[in-house]
Amino acid sequence: MRLVSNLRALTFAVAASLAASTANAALVVDKQFEGTYFNAAQSGRGVNFDWFQTSASGGIMGIVFYTYDADGKPSWVLANVPFSDRDVKKSGVDVFRFTGGSFGNTFTAPTSAAVGKLDVEFLSCNRVKLDFVAGAGSNLQNFNMDLSRAGGAPASCAYQTEFTACPNGTTQLQNLPRACILPQTITGNLSLPNNATYLINGKTTVGGGRNTQPGTLTIEPGTIVQGIGQGIDYLVVQPGSKLYAEGTATAPIIFTGPTDVPGSWAGLVLAGNAVNNSCTGATPCAFEADSNVTFGGNDDNDSSGALRYVQIRYAGQVIRENEELNALTLLGVGRGTVLDHIQVHAGKDDGLEMFGGSVNVKYYVGTAVEDDCLDFAEGYTGKIQYAYCKQTATASSDSNGVESDNKPNAFDLLPRTQPKVANVTLVGVASGNEGVRIRRGSGGNYYNIVATGFGQECLNFNDSATFTASGTAQSLTATGALTMSGAALGCTTNFEDSGSDPFLVSSWYRGQSGNSDGAAAALGLSGRFPAAASLLLGTGVAVPNDSFFERTAFKGAFGGVMTDWTQGWTVYGTLD
Repeated sequence: MRLVSNLRALTFAVAASLAASTANAALVVDKQFEGTYFNAAQSGRGVNFDWFQTSASGGIMGIVFYTYDADGKPSWVLANVPFSDRDVKKSGVDVFRFTGGSFGNTFTAPTSAAVGKLDVEFLSCNRVKLDFVAGAGSNLQNFNMDLSRAGGAPASCAYQTEFTACPNGTTQLQNLPRACILPQTITGNLSLPNNATYLINGKTTVGGGRNTQPGTLTIEPGTIVQGIGQGIDYLVVQPGSKLYAEGTATAPIIFTGPTDVPGSWAGLVLAGNAVNNSCTGATPCAFEADSNVTFGGNDDNDSSGALRYVQIRYAGQVIRENEELNALTLLGVGRGTVLDHIQVHAGKDDGLEMFGGSVNVKYYVGTAVEDDCLDFAEGYTGKIQYAYCKQTATASSDSNGVESDNKPNAFDLLPRTQPKVANVTLVGVASGNEGVRIRRGSGGNYYNIVATGFGQECLNFNDSATFTASGTAQSLTATGALTMSGAALGCTTNFEDSGSDPFLVSSWYRGQSGNSDGAAAALGLSGRFPAAASLLLGTGVAVPNDSFFERTAFKGAFGGVMTDWTQGWTVYGTLD
C-alpha cells in the first residue's frame, strides 16, 4: 500500500509540474502537418493548414476553411493558432471572417471581425480535430470536425500512429494521457514510439550496471524526452547497454527540460568500455559527477548505440564544485558508437565532453552553450569533422570553443589525449575566453579550424607539458602529437605569447602549412558562412586519409550556403 501511495503522490506531483509547463507535447506540430484535411462523412468538408515558423520553439498554424452562414451565404474564415513545440492542442483561439477588399491590380485589404472560438487538436499526421463555437451575432453555426489528410499522411511525416497507451514498462500520468514516465532502470528492450512525451524522473539508467543486466532503449524520430524538473534529471547509458536515438532531418529527436531555461534538466550520459588513461585494464573509472557510474576498459571499438539527428536542449547542472553534468557527457565511449548530426543548445555547462574514449563525431552544432563547446580529456583519441560552435552573450568568463586536457595532475599520462579534428568554425563573444585552449599535456591534430570573436585569445597553450608534448624550440612539432594546419584565426588577440614559454604559440602556429591570422574582418565571414571572396575558400589543407574524413577545399565548417548541413534538424533561429 505504501508503494502504491508513493506512486500516486509522484504521479500527482509530476502531472502538476507538467501542466504548469505545458510540456505534454507528444507530437511536434510544425511544417510536417501542412496540407488539406477533410471528412468524407461530413459532406467532404475540408480545412487547409499552413505553417509559419516564428521562433526557436514554435510558430503559427494558419487554418483556413470555407463555410456558410445560417442564411446560406458563403464565408472564408481564418484562425492563426500559435503552437510551441510543447503543444498538440489549443483551445479558445479567435476565428476571423474576412469581407470586402480587392484582389485586382490595385489591392485593397479586406476587413475582419471575430466570429467565434476554435479548439484544435493534432492526433497524428493523418488526423486533426476541430471544434468551433460561433460567436453571438456571427450568424454562423457551431461545428465539430474529425478530419483526415487528403490523400493520406505522407511517408515523410514522422507521426503516423495515434497514442493509445504508454509502452509497457513506462507509467502513464493521470490526466496527461500522452505523457509517460520512464522507469528508473531499463533492462532488456524498450522502444519509445513518438506519439507520447517521455519523462525522466531523477537518474534513469539504461542497463543495470557496468556490463551487467544490459538494456537497449530505442527512440523513434520526432520523439520528445524530457526531464521532469523536480530534481537532477539525467539519462545514463551504462557500459554494455545501448541507446538508439535516430531521428531524421525533418523529425529530430529532442531531449529537453521542463522549461526553456539553461540547466532545467541535467543531460545525457553515455558510458562505455573504451580506453581512458586513468583506468586502463580491468579496474574501471568512476564518473566524477556520479560515482555509481563506472566506465572504461580496453575496447576502443565498443558501441553505446547511435545518436543521429538529435537536439539536446537546456541541459547541464552542477552537482558539486567543478563536477558537472554536461549536455552530452561521453565516458570512455568507443568508436563503434555513431554520433551524427547532434545539436546542443543553451547548455548550462559544456556542450559535449569526452572523458577518454575513441568515439567519432560528425556534424555537431553547439549554440548558446554557457561553457566549453567541445571538451576533451583523459586520453580521448576520436575523430571529429564538421562542427559549428557559437557562444551565447552570457557565456562564462572561462568558456572556450575547444578545451583540450590530457589528465589533471598527471599531464603526461598515456595514452595522451590526441583527437583528430577537422573543419570546425568557432564563434566567440566578448565575455567568453579562448577559441582553442590546449593544456595539461594534451595533444591533438587540427585541420581547417576557424576561430573568431573570443574575448581573450583565439589560441593558447596553457603549460610547459603541452609545449613538450608538441616538440622543442628547435623543432616545434617534432612529436607529431600536437599539430594545426589550414587554420584561420580572427580575434582581437590571436595568441597568448610569453617569453617564459619554451617557444611562442604564434611561432608554432605560423610555422605550419596553410595557417593565417589577422583581424576578424579578414576572414570574410557572413554569419557562419564564408562570403564569395573569403580567404577560407579554396585554401583548406588535406585532412587525414581515412574513410571517416571527407576531402574538403575550405576552412571551417561550411564551404558556403550551399553546403549548409544544419538545415531542417537544428533549433530554428539559433545559428546566426
